[in-house]
Amino acid sequence: MELRVTRTRRSGAERRREILEAALAICLEEGIAALRTEKIARRVGLSPGGIFRHYPSKRAILTALTEELLARLEAATPKEGEPLRWLRAFVVNRVRAFQEDPGLRLLFSPEFEHALPRAAKAELKKNLRATWNRLVAAVEEGQRRGEIRGDLAAEELAAAVAALVQAATQPLLAEAIRESDPERVWQTVRDLLTR
Repeated sequence: MELRVTRTRRSGAERRREILEAALAICLEEGIAALRTEKIARRVGLSPGGIFRHYPSKRAILTALTEELLARLEAATPKEGEPLRWLRAFVVNRVRAFQEDPGLRLLFSPEFEHALPRAAKAELKKNLRATWNRLVAAVEEGQRRGEIRGDLAAEELAAAVAALVQAATQPLLAEAIRESDPERVWQTVRDLLTR
């Protein structure tokens, strides 16, 4: 009696997802400089050239990884709401996102940004600028309504909020924030905004 081993073929979409997850793991474990297509292929069980059936280059992998991480970050950004409600959702959702998905830290890494192709770098900056503009607009609207203190410029208050949230991207602070209750982080931000 002959035993046959059958292998399950993965769809192209599944393989591309595996490749991105492997690239992300390598970046987090070893740093962006260690990212090589051969390492990615080894992690997902492809031949060194097999990876190019799914992505034409390492630059294409980095572009797709940036798009994926930006989509994850955008999912943690509220779309609309009253200023203080929007700011609360922004802070709590972002802190939770960084707690649950350490890969998001890459988006704020100068090393990662430097490694990106020009178009991916531009998309990253565009996304971060749009989030900044929404943050400033929420603070300004809260100031107009008298819900947020007016003794500091909206940009200064937005920068303080962003700094508290972005602390989750820093390796040394990420541990402390991972242990933090996102609601406590929001309480600190609210005290800063409304004092």
